[in-house]
Amino acid sequence: MHPPREWYQMEQVIAEHFPQLRASQQKGLALWVYGTILAGSACQNAVIAALLILGTVHAVRQSVREWLYAGADKAAPCQTQVDVVACFVPLVRWILSWWQGSAIAFAVDATLHGDQVVALVISVLYRGSAIPVAWHIMPANQEGAWMPEILRLLRQLRPALPSEMTVLVLADRGLWSGRLWKRIRDLRWHPLLRTQDTITFQPVGQRRQVARSLVPGPGHAWVGCGTAFTVRRLRRVGTLCVVWDEGQTNPWVVLTDLPPTKVGLGWYGLRIWVELGFRALKGMGWQWQKTRRTDPDRVARHWLVLAVATLWVMATGTRVEDADQQGVPPAHLHTPVRPTATRPTSPPPRLLSVFCRGLISLQRQLLRGRLWKRLWLLPEPWPAAPLGLTTVCHEAT
Repeated sequence: MHPPREWYQMEQVIAEHFPQLRASQQKGLALWVYGTILAGSACQNAVIAALLILGTVHAVRQSVREWLYAGADKAAPCQTQVDVVACFVPLVRWILSWWQGSAIAFAVDATLHGDQVVALVISVLYRGSAIPVAWHIMPANQEGAWMPEILRLLRQLRPALPSEMTVLVLADRGLWSGRLWKRIRDLRWHPLLRTQDTITFQPVGQRRQVARSLVPGPGHAWVGCGTAFTVRRLRRVGTLCVVWDEGQTNPWVVLTDLPPTKVGLGWYGLRIWVELGFRALKGMGWQWQKTRRTDPDRVARHWLVLAVATLWVMATGTRVEDADQQGVPPAHLHTPVRPTATRPTSPPPRLLSVFCRGLISLQRQLLRGRLWKRLWLLPEPWPAAPLGLTTVCHEAT
């Protein structure tokens, strides 16, 4: 196979950010990512079809399949294979090398591939979507605890984050765990974990009561310090946010360790971005739901392709979106655009996602034989509280 110039550009960037991979593994990852972006799909047959410009069907198919295999399963058995876990920290450091900010938000969630496998995923929340940075793949519909694997993933990411960076970790109520709360705090990050609205909470200096009773109904919010849960061994001291927006059937009840004056009542709205990120990995993007691959180890390696392709697309889409807001062609914008009086901190509603913008632009660049060298990730301000909320703030005295 004789790769084109733009493939070598891609391989060079991947080699820079994943130096622990062997040269052949770096080239194989570049081949997969190149084919995935060009095809707009990570399904093996689609990737092979997109890569036919490089060689015969048999040669291309053998190359992409071999990269996913464990060493013992390769055509020439060996003891080496891509170690996905070793790629988590370099992947986060790659994101931070483009990141324009001192705060970052992670989401913990799971997504299913039918009834075959489940992916436990830690994702960076970014501009209405999410970029996976750590994952554990396991068979679906089988007994086995999720929480130990999630705790391990969070611990593995710690070396990538500088101590001065503000890190927020969000999880839905189905993943609430005192162990998760403790692990996030032990890492010196900040939990923002949703709980059931029926839990009890004792505000400082007041009686214990059901959390949802702290607000009278829709259009109200309450935030304050106190102690959550009734059972002594389960109790957690922290800040509770109860947000009941108009039109919602039930309020959000979110527990964090941030002071009441430091936490945003709308921040939990970030979590919906991980759902949109999964859509980008599936039907709206890489079509992961169509793959027939079920071996957990091979699926985990395939997810490295999805993660790198998503990162590249989101960074490219950022440049396109920033240029559009500035009214200039993307090729003429070479640096991030900071908020100014004429460029508000909150962008207007998106008619086209950053992912879609980035994928279209990146495909054009590949077809023209040249990739942009200057890319960045400029996060938006975290969501503000819904308008019109009547808010009560209860601080410790």
